[in-house]
Amino acid sequence: MEKLNVIIADDEPDAIEVLRNIFIDFGNINILEELTSPLKVESALNKFAPDVLFLDIEMQGQNGLSLLENIRQYNFNTPVIYVTAYNKYMKEAIKLNVFSYLLKPVDRHELAELIEKLIELKQSKNILHSNKLRLPIKGGYVYLKPEDLLLLEAEGNYTRLKTIDGEEFISSYNMGRLYEKLPNTFFRINRGCILNGDFIYKINKCSNSCQVRTNGKEMEFEVSNTFITEFNRATK
Repeated sequence: MEKLNVIIADDEPDAIEVLRNIFIDFGNINILEELTSPLKVESALNKFAPDVLFLDIEMQGQNGLSLLENIRQYNFNTPVIYVTAYNKYMKEAIKLNVFSYLLKPVDRHELAELIEKLIELKQSKNILHSNKLRLPIKGGYVYLKPEDLLLLEAEGNYTRLKTIDGEEFISSYNMGRLYEKLPNTFFRINRGCILNGDFIYKINKCSNSCQVRTNGKEMEFEVSNTFITEFNRATK
């Protein structure tokens, strides 16, 4: 059974409990995080990358509308469902690309239909991008086949992605976290760079460097001794 990975954010524990009990009854929901503080929502989104965020609007510490406005600056595609006791925010919510707007007390039938739609959406995305990497960037995601991604370079807490065609993207994820998503054809060649090993054609142990050839262009990168050992072991 395909399950939906969700985060629930509401400053009222009782409201979270209501959703939790409904989701347990449904049986197709995996709750990644339950948050009573809106200030923890953005970090949880970056950490877990849920399929959907269930979000209250009137919360202590930060309004759910301003929170989503901040989120949409770098994450436009994550479905968000507002669960609120007030219908007066509906017009503002629509502008923030919300998936749906539920009024408390939540109608179980309406929620079940939404869940089915979200699961269908997740399944269609999985089929469409089954052979691609989904890499988070400002404003959403970029979907790349591993063979089209050349390297990743660390830029503080961010990462610069470069494709073999010369395109560049900045990801809000650090390089270590992105490395976990990559197939074993990628190698950390030094502290600040991860390289697609399929494009390495020469290693110079004397100068601790490697040469890369792609689209008729050649590039040289500094490499560590650890990388040389790992790369030789992997290519035996």
